[in-house]
Amino acid sequence: MRYLDVNRHRLRTSPNRQEVSLRSFCVLRTISKMSLGHEVVVFPRTARLVVAFLLASVLTYACLWLPEVSIPSMFRLTTLKDELQTQLEGASMANKTLIIGVISGNASAEDDSILQLFLQSMREGEETRFLIEHILFAAADPTAYNRCKVLQLHCYQLHTEHVITSPDASAQNASFASITWTQTLFLGEVLGRGFSFIFTEMDVMWLRNPFARLSHNGEDMLLSHGVYDGHRFEEFNSTNSGLYFVSSNKKTTALFKQSYDVMHHSKRMREDDALYVLKSAQVLQRLDMKVGYLETTSFGSFCQDNLDITKLITVHANCCPSIKAKIEDLTAMLDARKAYNGTFNVTIPAHSSCSQSWKTHQLETALQGASMGNKTVIISYLNEAYVDENGMLDLFLRSLKEGEGAAFLIKHLFLITVDQISFERCRTLNLHCYRPVAEGLTFSKEQLFMSAGYIDLVWQKILILRQILEHGYSFVFTDMDVIWLRNPFAKLNLNGEDLQISCDSYNGSPFDGSNSINTGFFFVRSNNKTIKLFDMWSASRESFGKKHDQDVLAALKSAGVFKQLGISVRYLDTLYFSTFCQDSKSFKEVTT
Repeated sequence: MRYLDVNRHRLRTSPNRQEVSLRSFCVLRTISKMSLGHEVVVFPRTARLVVAFLLASVLTYACLWLPEVSIPSMFRLTTLKDELQTQLEGASMANKTLIIGVISGNASAEDDSILQLFLQSMREGEETRFLIEHILFAAADPTAYNRCKVLQLHCYQLHTEHVITSPDASAQNASFASITWTQTLFLGEVLGRGFSFIFTEMDVMWLRNPFARLSHNGEDMLLSHGVYDGHRFEEFNSTNSGLYFVSSNKKTTALFKQSYDVMHHSKRMREDDALYVLKSAQVLQRLDMKVGYLETTSFGSFCQDNLDITKLITVHANCCPSIKAKIEDLTAMLDARKAYNGTFNVTIPAHSSCSQSWKTHQLETALQGASMGNKTVIISYLNEAYVDENGMLDLFLRSLKEGEGAAFLIKHLFLITVDQISFERCRTLNLHCYRPVAEGLTFSKEQLFMSAGYIDLVWQKILILRQILEHGYSFVFTDMDVIWLRNPFAKLNLNGEDLQISCDSYNGSPFDGSNSINTGFFFVRSNNKTIKLFDMWSASRESFGKKHDQDVLAALKSAGVFKQLGISVRYLDTLYFSTFCQDSKSFKEVTT
């Protein structure tokens, strides 16, 4: 693969050996035929015309007799910079360091608002405005690239079409993997070209210039994280890929290659997940890499509380699944930063929108995992007092495993854990677990019946059950001390009833409101009527003093609230759904 370099009259490498060698041969042969055996005399005033004629003749001959030679090939006589190199050199500082962020145009207008907030933080931050000129925005799609160009920023379009994802991954996972893998390959390419960088996600607000405060003492990487234990070089600080610095060298280039390899064997893995795996596999040690961690007091995140505006350099809006919530809390934070004038009378708002959206996200995720096809789940409450080995939780799970046709229902069990110990035990058993946070309340100890703690616990239960109905999920609620001997759905008459509830005493009529109810086991269908019932149930707590949820619901029933709301109610026969107040008359028939 060689061609003629007309500048230095020597042979160099070319992409197409046959094409260019043929062209070179024809050019030389043409010149030989024109001059061989003839003495050409050229006067000075006509010299340029003769040269022009000879060159024109050569090019004409080549074009007429070598139609297979493409025009672009003929102009590969000099090496041009590729687009990435041009953008890297345009954005980088004198020391070949730049800032890199990835943007997507396939998202909603809210994502564009995040980009605008990011740029606003740069324009208004302390000594950060000039840094905009040193950001390379890697666009994940043409829409994002065009938007970037309109904003007159440094832009480079990533190409994901050559990334091969796992054939058994879903379309959503494949798209996620494609972008993530492409980003990793791209950053590795940047390092391989000798450029160091700070990578930043767009939901990281830059309040101050971090370069002056980065204690860079020869570290190959400086990582931000969700949990910082105070040790700058502790390898198992939890990583956060929202903001990190990487120095260009052979070690970091090799690390990004191995990071890509790790992600390639996973259906869905982020950069920080891959890095954690690499740390666990001691790859960093083998590469002899020095990794530092950025202190959360300066490089904070929404996973933290009590952020100090006088010390913060950057803030990452993670732990916030809702883009709308991010926009609200980031806007409030930038407004507070703008009002800050060097005094200590301004504090960063408590990112309450993100906190609420995180709770909602956790609830929805757990519900999706536990739900049956018809959006129905089985719900129970769990605290520390029930999780001892061979305790109430183990007994309840045993009843499901051994009950007739009930074992499969375990995967549809949704446990509301009211303390950290019960949450951890729940996760250990690979169950669907939800950990609500109730400010000022603790339920880790066993709550005695009708104690103040017991009353608070049962009323918190009503609030959470109401949220579940609002998410569109119907449910069977069961106390943990209800033993399931058979699959109860075969006995529940699901004929459109809004509420089916067990009884302390059953008079033989399933629709008679005089039956005495028991809230230890009941089914609720999600609709506007039942959501309204739970609203009234919760709101009635204050009117009934220290009564628990069952007494208040019985009072609402007696007051005609069920009829008022148009709720269809079935009272469950104690033959199938018994209690210690009224046992079943047949062990062969009893379900719970």
